[in-house]
Amino acid sequence: MKRTFALLVLFASPAPSAALAEPWPALAHPQDAHVESIGERVRLNGVPMRLTRVITALPTEAAAAHYQHALGAPVAHAQTGHTQVLAQARGAFFITVSITPLPDGRSEALSAVADSRAAREAVGRPAGLTLPANSELLSDMESIDGTLASRQLVLINPHSLRTNLDRLSASLAARGLRPNGPPLADGDDALAQAFSGTAGEAQLVLVRRDGTTRAVLTLLSRQP
Repeated sequence: MKRTFALLVLFASPAPSAALAEPWPALAHPQDAHVESIGERVRLNGVPMRLTRVITALPTEAAAAHYQHALGAPVAHAQTGHTQVLAQARGAFFITVSITPLPDGRSEALSAVADSRAAREAVGRPAGLTLPANSELLSDMESIDGTLASRQLVLINPHSLRTNLDRLSASLAARGLRPNGPPLADGDDALAQAFSGTAGEAQLVLVRRDGTTRAVLTLLSRQP
């Protein structure tokens, strides 16, 4: 993705079994808007999502009114700073639209459609990778763009940079990924290590601050 998006993702109460076969809902965007699909095959913390970025000439209030009409009742409406957020449960899905003003008077709308049934099934989903002990997984983002599959894990734990590097390197070695030379260090507080192998590539960034290490691990692989 070209940008980092802050998404407000809430999940609805259990949907009836008849909703299991529901198609993904479509959202009508403003006329003449620029619509960019961020991902048709994205998972955030195990939850399938479809993300769309929209640039419209409408000012924020008009854009919010458009989406409120497009969603239909009932719609939850909240405002955080300059951003307006609309949210709606629709069968087995949950829809959010975040609308933010742009400096030139236009608006940017970020829509997320999440499969709320899959959200319940994803609770307790394993990371699929052996993490250092006492790690807390903050985020698990997966996406497929053509034949390139990516997964990014963000975690924190109390261990040193070296311990994290050793433990995560061992986990990656079990997947056939080996270090590309020595790690790059930025003082005593940050390390970066690249990996590659027949299974693909990986990038690991470790930052230690106030007795806590934050690790960002990005895995890349080619799909058939």
